[in-house]
Amino acid sequence: MFKTINKWFKIELEAQLTEAGLLDIESVSQREFDWFEAPNRRRGGWSGVSRIVLNPDAPKAEQRAVFLKIQQNHFYIAPNTCFLKRLTFEREFAAMQAIRPNCDAIPEVVMFTKWQENGNQGSILVTEALDGWIPLRPWLLGDLEQPVPDKDTLHRAFDAIAKTAREINQAGWIHMCFSAKHIFVNEQADGRFAVRVVDLEKTRKRIGLGRRTVKDCSHFMRHTLAITEEDKAHFLKAYFQTDSFTPAQKALIAKMRGAPEV
Repeated sequence: MFKTINKWFKIELEAQLTEAGLLDIESVSQREFDWFEAPNRRRGGWSGVSRIVLNPDAPKAEQRAVFLKIQQNHFYIAPNTCFLKRLTFEREFAAMQAIRPNCDAIPEVVMFTKWQENGNQGSILVTEALDGWIPLRPWLLGDLEQPVPDKDTLHRAFDAIAKTAREINQAGWIHMCFSAKHIFVNEQADGRFAVRVVDLEKTRKRIGLGRRTVKDCSHFMRHTLAITEEDKAHFLKAYFQTDSFTPAQKALIAKMRGAPEV
């Protein structure tokens, strides 16, 4: 027997979501999708991502595209939650809703729902599509049509990325996978960059700003390829909002794997 446990959506998009058939949860749970990313099959279940246009009959400039993430029996289990099983998209939805008021780099959530059927659990998380945004990792590696950013452009992007990391950490959260693979950027008319950070499935609350800072800054510097020691130092100065590190900041940086000499 199919049972919807939780259903949340942006009320102003109800007509478009209905037109796209996404509010009929049981039907969506059985739909075959064109995968944007092939499904991951692990943790005893699976999850996949599809790109959907909610109003395909509208003029192209008025079309609204979203990413739909769907999963079944794809759980996150951790000691700090007494090994309680929780769907990864359910965790991600909760984190995005909690962090977004403090950080505009969190993508807009359009819809979330969770269901049970015959002992299985599933969920859907729908967020804004990032059409026109530049994925940071292939940009840095020269795998896009856009040229690899010069030093000035890269550092302006790092200013915005560091601001994003700081806002997440100051809100009491750790992203846990804060690296170029999960970051998109978009240069604005004034030369500054806007940022979107995705894949918050592992994001968690953690006591201690210093511990949050060390974890996310370490991950960014270790797992963001094709950046120099100078680039890392610029990122850290932007994160700490300083031109000269204090002894306390240097002590934190000394704990970061992949950090430059400061």
